[in-house]
Amino acid sequence: MSATTATFEPRLAPCGHTHGGERYVTEDHQGLVTEDLRYSCGCCASREEFHDGSVHHMVVHHSGKVLADEEWRGE
Repeated sequence: MSATTATFEPRLAPCGHTHGGERYVTEDHQGLVTEDLRYSCGCCASREEFHDGSVHHMVVHHSGKVLADEEWRGE
């Protein structure tokens, strides 16, 4: 398993304002990949890609409101 952390330049956050933040990526080298974006305002977005190709995507406003919670099934 590998994990990386990096900061990212300000970009449009889910709240509609421009913020920088940190990007976390983990990978198990068998097909599972997780990416988390955490903005300085508290908003976050996550994407999980599973071994079977399924994807889960979630976006949360810094107030705690879930703006998107989507899942796509793999084959």
